[in-house]
Amino acid sequence: MSFLSSFFRYNAQKDRHEQVKVSKIIDLVCDYYGADREGVLSRSRLPKWIWPRHVAMAVASANGFTSLTIGEVMNRERSVVSYATKSVLNQCDAYPSIEKEVREISKRVKTKIIK
Repeated sequence: MSFLSSFFRYNAQKDRHEQVKVSKIIDLVCDYYGADREGVLSRSRLPKWIWPRHVAMAVASANGFTSLTIGEVMNRERSVVSYATKSVLNQCDAYPSIEKEVREISKRVKTKIIK
């Protein structure tokens, strides 16, 4: 019985480590777009905040972070993270310049944060 309880026990330290990495991804995306972190994390619907917010969610998701972890860091529901990721992927399919931007950001994330 103790094996199962320890097996299913929530690992807060691992989750905190992942949240820090997602937070660093947000900072990197904000730097790339010249956006304010508070604006990106706010509930504002201004386009200058929405796009960096969505890109940060999509890049974090593409690098293996769960929508639940991303949502916790960004104070959003996991379904919002899924929607944002799909939205960015659709834009990448439609516009090669946007795909190039997102690839550049993802490359920076892999070299500076994920390692």
